[in-house]
Amino acid sequence: MNWNLIFDPPVSGAVLLGLALFGTLVVIAGYSRGARPVRGGVRFTLMVLRIGVLGALIFILMRPMVLVTREETRNKPVFSILIDTSESMNTKDVGKQSRFEAVTSALWRNTSASFLRKLARDYEIQVYGFDTELRRTSPRFLVTGERATGKATHIASALLDAVQGDPSHRTRGVLLLSDGRSSEIDALSGVRHAARYLRTLQVPVWTVPVGTATEVKDLRVFARLNSSFFLADQPGSLHVSVTGAGYKDWAADVHLYREDEYVVSKQVTLNDGHAEISFPVREEHRGVFRYRVEVEPLPGENDSDNNKRSVIARVVDEKTRVLVVEARPHWDSKFLLRALRADRNVEITSIFHINEKKSFAVVERLSGDGASDRTTMPGVRLPRTRDGLLRYDCIFLGRHMDDVFSSAELKLLQRYVAEDGGSLVFFRGKPYSQVTSELSKIEPVTWGGGILKDVRLELTPQGEASPLFDYGSRIGSGAAVVRELPSMTSVTRVTDEKSLAIVLARVADGRRGEPMATVVYHRYGAGKVMSIGASGLWQWGFLPERLEHYDEIYGRFWSQMIRWLISGSDFLPGRDISFQIDKSIYAPGEPVRMLIRAKLIDHTRYRPQIELTYPDGHREQLVPERRASDENLYEVSFTPQREGEYEAVLHNNTGKPEKDVVRFIVYDDSTESRYVQADREMLALLSQTTGGESLELGQLETLPERVEVFEKLAQECVKPEDVWDRSWVYAALISALGIEWLLRRIAGLL
Repeated sequence: MNWNLIFDPPVSGAVLLGLALFGTLVVIAGYSRGARPVRGGVRFTLMVLRIGVLGALIFILMRPMVLVTREETRNKPVFSILIDTSESMNTKDVGKQSRFEAVTSALWRNTSASFLRKLARDYEIQVYGFDTELRRTSPRFLVTGERATGKATHIASALLDAVQGDPSHRTRGVLLLSDGRSSEIDALSGVRHAARYLRTLQVPVWTVPVGTATEVKDLRVFARLNSSFFLADQPGSLHVSVTGAGYKDWAADVHLYREDEYVVSKQVTLNDGHAEISFPVREEHRGVFRYRVEVEPLPGENDSDNNKRSVIARVVDEKTRVLVVEARPHWDSKFLLRALRADRNVEITSIFHINEKKSFAVVERLSGDGASDRTTMPGVRLPRTRDGLLRYDCIFLGRHMDDVFSSAELKLLQRYVAEDGGSLVFFRGKPYSQVTSELSKIEPVTWGGGILKDVRLELTPQGEASPLFDYGSRIGSGAAVVRELPSMTSVTRVTDEKSLAIVLARVADGRRGEPMATVVYHRYGAGKVMSIGASGLWQWGFLPERLEHYDEIYGRFWSQMIRWLISGSDFLPGRDISFQIDKSIYAPGEPVRMLIRAKLIDHTRYRPQIELTYPDGHREQLVPERRASDENLYEVSFTPQREGEYEAVLHNNTGKPEKDVVRFIVYDDSTESRYVQADREMLALLSQTTGGESLELGQLETLPERVEVFEKLAQECVKPEDVWDRSWVYAALISALGIEWLLRRIAGLL
């Protein structure tokens, strides 16, 4: 056992030495000029004892420590072998073999040679396969698999999982065989974190990178529609994103097809390997339509299969049913109704509740030729039942709603939003004069006292990106347009925003010294609630001559708001049965859940049937089952295995519509098979950080010797131990002080 003395004083060593010198001088002076006569031998002995005790105390304050080196005794440690089983390992760039085949072949050969047998003498060998998770396996089992099947690679997670376990029987080394293509979020940072953690545990990682690090040239295209459905003869857009690995600043041609018929082409430039483009789309009639975008392959492209993407557009022609409720007529409600009447896809019911004895309703419908059919119905009040509310897709509420609704009816409104997926808009600020818990609970803001006058809306970044303020390139950006439009006549103060509220526009609040939320929305249960805390929006519909080029802004604002609100609803306009799937694109083997929601129908008679058509034309009948926990919900699941386009037709024996169609596309679009260049630098960094080395497959035979060298260096555990924290030190100090006291007493100094 070797001893090395070190010091770790709480203050500077020079300070302690200065105190020691000063104390020594004081002791010498005190005993040299003592007032009482003492024999020289006794005086000298007392002085030496006092200086010795002082020196011992200073020595203790220096905190002396020794580095004690001793060998650890442990159980047989674990050596873990981690093998990447993600799809990128199927790339054939290791001679004539794929990366996965090269790794499993190397392990198989070495099980009969010396590699694993040598390690097994001193370690318990544990073999794992990993992609998105770590799984215990064996070389023999892995070598029987022809391909790696993992859809993603989580290297950092695999390393951290491998070293978890019994501290007395934990992993002492890791061999990682991979191409280094980790698909975790911020993969490099995650691997660095894992490497630093393994270093603190003294667990080295030997990495074996497989595959070429040469960048593979490839284009990849994504596409999405700007809405979950479109109204007939209304404009929409298809947004396309093109990413090109190895094609920085190249030009690419993007083609649009509708139901396999060519429509138009656009050219994009891949600035830094990326480009965005949009195509306008419009359908005159209802139905389900497939659009496909294709990017022409570029020279040297590795894989052109991912150069195309299809999306499904759902078009409806039913009118959106909107209810507008006001306690007292107002300019804002008057102009709102005028704007909604101009929208041929909206059916409006407006109810003005003057008092309990006086109210009137106006229902306005547009015929096919665009003529308005307006019916006034005196005495008609708000719908007082849940079914009555469900007849409307969106409800607008003005002020003094606590005079219009009873507490029970407000709870129905709350349920209409939370459970039935309805949309609610408070379009003139605070909707009640006396606080009602039913409305305040579902609002996205908390109202304050007082109002602000003559203030201008300013869009937030979320507002600039919102469809509500998207007026197209011809008119200009929403933020610029709103700055030019008239200011609000008054804005109700807001003291706070709910935790999940999204603020689209604010106004300057001079009292608080910061912008105040004015146009806000949030999701409440299955529905959406929008709050507009301003009066004076009607001025946007009554513009001066200098702003006449913005005449359409006011109507577009409300129309786009309604479409955006109901786009997330379960029920499309004019329907009491909805037929939905989670998304329009699935991977092979991924379950497709088909949901049917029904309202306002007789469930004792309702018998839905689904006819599913496969890509090859084969048909299958599916029978949805009613969910026990929700009488309005029916569901059935289907797991596709073949790639291609599927069509599911719902046949209803009651309710609207009689027939509904959804289409979805199945194809494998795993990034693991798209970006496959090996990341050797990251694996080398991992090894270097943990104390291991980066090896080639041909160097695996040398691994046992390399591990042995590391173990010899790591087996000796050096730990500092305090020297003074021992019983004999305290005993010596007490004895010295006791002897000094006895001598002083004998000499008559006490």
